[in-house]
Amino acid sequence: MISSSILGLIFLILPDLSDTLSTDTVPAFHSKIKEKKTIILEEDFSYTEKVEKEIQVLSEEGLSHAFTSLQYDNLSEIVDFYLEVRDPSTKKVLEKAKLKDMTDAAIYSTTNIFDDNRHKYYRIYSGKFPIEVQIRYETRMNTNFYFRDWIPVHRYFQKVEKSELEVIYPQTLGFRFKEINLTGEKKEEKLPEGKIRLHWIEKNLPVQGTDFKSEEDHKILMAPSRFSVAGIQGTMEDWSGLAAWQHELNRNRDKLPKEFEKKVLSMIEGMDDTYQQVSVLYDYLQQNFRYVSIQLGIGGWQTMSASETIKHAYGDCKGLTNLMKSMLQIAGIPSNYTLVFAGKDADDIEIDLPSIQFNHVILQVPTDQDPIWLECTSNQLPAGYLGSFTSNRHVLVTQEGGGYLTKTPDYSADQWNQIKSITKLELDEQGNAKISSNRKLNGNFAQEVMEVKKYLDHREQRDYFHRNSPVSGLIVSDYELSITKIDSLPIAQLTYHGYVQRFAQSTAKRMILRPFLGNITEDMLIHRNLDLEESYSITLPSDLSFEGTLENIYLQEDQFEVNLSYQLSDRLLQVTRTVKISFPDNVEKEQLESMLKKVNQFGHNSFYFTKPTTSIH
Repeated sequence: MISSSILGLIFLILPDLSDTLSTDTVPAFHSKIKEKKTIILEEDFSYTEKVEKEIQVLSEEGLSHAFTSLQYDNLSEIVDFYLEVRDPSTKKVLEKAKLKDMTDAAIYSTTNIFDDNRHKYYRIYSGKFPIEVQIRYETRMNTNFYFRDWIPVHRYFQKVEKSELEVIYPQTLGFRFKEINLTGEKKEEKLPEGKIRLHWIEKNLPVQGTDFKSEEDHKILMAPSRFSVAGIQGTMEDWSGLAAWQHELNRNRDKLPKEFEKKVLSMIEGMDDTYQQVSVLYDYLQQNFRYVSIQLGIGGWQTMSASETIKHAYGDCKGLTNLMKSMLQIAGIPSNYTLVFAGKDADDIEIDLPSIQFNHVILQVPTDQDPIWLECTSNQLPAGYLGSFTSNRHVLVTQEGGGYLTKTPDYSADQWNQIKSITKLELDEQGNAKISSNRKLNGNFAQEVMEVKKYLDHREQRDYFHRNSPVSGLIVSDYELSITKIDSLPIAQLTYHGYVQRFAQSTAKRMILRPFLGNITEDMLIHRNLDLEESYSITLPSDLSFEGTLENIYLQEDQFEVNLSYQLSDRLLQVTRTVKISFPDNVEKEQLESMLKKVNQFGHNSFYFTKPTTSIH
């Protein structure tokens, strides 16, 4: 992962998810705030950030709104801090604090093994309300590489009476921004010595509850025009400039030891196919190097050298990607170090504001057809498959002298979204069933099973199958889980045997087979495609007579096709369902819900069987 040292918050204010409205009589908000932030950019690419706040804390829930955390590392420092707590009725000062009174602590991450991020924080306590809290602080960044977004509303249930942002910058360096949902005032003026002053004011913004939609937030995104990090200058006027800087930052860090170069060439000796060569070297990387996140100083953006990664047999996303790139280079296969904002269900970047919006690195291998994408931190994914962590989003491909934005694959074609299952059940007289099932999951559906196999122990895996079986009430007696691949397509094969209590309801005169086909859910359609084929062979107890008729069902509309067929022969009932769904990414939620309602309306009927009548003579 890419460093939080620059992407991290200089002033850490996280939404307090514990803020909730009780049923007691409380205000609609827990605090009120007036705030001004001033950013002063210098010719040497450093900048100072000054913040002044007046917070009126109205209840105990609002105390967290006055919590202050200031982050620092090798690229930033805390210059000053002052806090004062007053009684609003008497103006008596109840508490004071300065920089020396703040608690200093490391910022521990669940993903970073090595980093240098620390913060100083101060928390106030009070049993009396309301109280007034005045806060002033100043921080300094050694680089203008990154500016934190200005978001006036910091907390849930906080009333923003007034929030100001002032930016002063030299025209020679430039400054860029993007306004989102602003409703207030903006002024721009020229200052002496070739400087520009920008000033925004937002007043009386709506109080946000926990159901607030982030896309409706008021904010300003900021980015430099010219910048410098550790003496390496670059431009962000366009994506190509940022890509060129990243490439320059990693220059000469791709050298491999001679013996390792020979090893690389020996692994692909006699191979002509590019994908085969890439796959062999990628497999070697996966099997011999482990992922460790390293975020030290500029190391958050500059890769460790390929020789260091080989020496330690580990690396972060940058180090492993750089090593893979270096191996391919020896093999005569060009590849491109690529920046991405990773995360399952993560929002895409703002493509119209070239800036630092990335937290991860992957590798692009151009071919005559589609590129081969490599997630170098994974020891499971096949070459050419990225998985949900980095798929279907804009990424920045870096090259010598520039680069460009492109999108990673969305894996929405049929082959990436297939589920095929064959299930056999044998019922006894009481309606209990022995079950055996074989499920094959391709592509995106296989990824989840990969994670189950990697991260869950035997007991947890068994519990997972209990919860996710298409047949409810399953108790697994034994199972086998295997992961294979066909080129870049991951395939998960799951075979299990077990027992289902009361699969059918048995009465004195009847046996009733309850609905057992599972619903198609939105979670199954994340990639906008589903190719499902499932069959159930149910062996019934002897001498049952079926009541009614079996009618096959077929429904086809623009975005889906459902086929449900039944066949009863002697004691064997066979039920087969195929579902094919494919829709564009601009489908509204209401349309999707309507489509699923149509798809799921079939297969919920019960089967009624009459038992033989016993007569006494």
